Amino acid sequence: MKLRAFRDQPKAVFNPKCISCTQPEHDDGIIAFTDHFKVIIHPNQSSLGAVLVAARRHVARIADFIPAESAELVPLLAALEPAMEQAFGAPLVNLDYQRNWAFRTTNPDPPFKDGKPNPHVHFHIVPRYPNPVEFRGMRWEDKRFGEPFVWGKVTVPSEVRLAIIHRIQGHLDLEFV
Repeated sequence: MKLRAFRDQPKAVFNPKCISCTQPEHDDGIIAFTDHFKVIIHPNQSSLGAVLVAARRHVARIADFIPAESAELVPLLAALEPAMEQAFGAPLVNLDYQRNWAFRTTNPDPPFKDGKPNPHVHFHIVPRYPNPVEFRGMRWEDKRFGEPFVWGKVTVPSEVRLAIIHRIQGHLDLEFV
């Protein structure tokens, strides 16, 4: 598995039918990508360094992976977990696979296709911290450490977002393109 990254962050040109289908060269939150997956910074930084891993092709469920996607996923997660631990000192990293937003009746994500839910396989990877952490003048506190993660709503300024991306990239074995 080759883990690649861009030297410069691309300008966002999101796929209007499915934001997860946006290819890495058009995703301004890209951290790294492989032949079959992309790793992007989670737009909601309820936990410092939270990322998404999304299949690069539109695939509705893990059972629909082609063999090459299945073979690439575990090595990708195995590379990400220690990088997430090292980037900000997280002793715990949660992996969460959810498809429920595609089934919402209001603002489904991705939008319905032919009147039916149209999920896209993606994983939330969330570093967890037993003590408050600070980064670039911001502070995060995980009051439920050791319990299931509960999302709040935390957006970060673009310069902090970019610094988070660079910090995570610094702990991955990347080939820059």
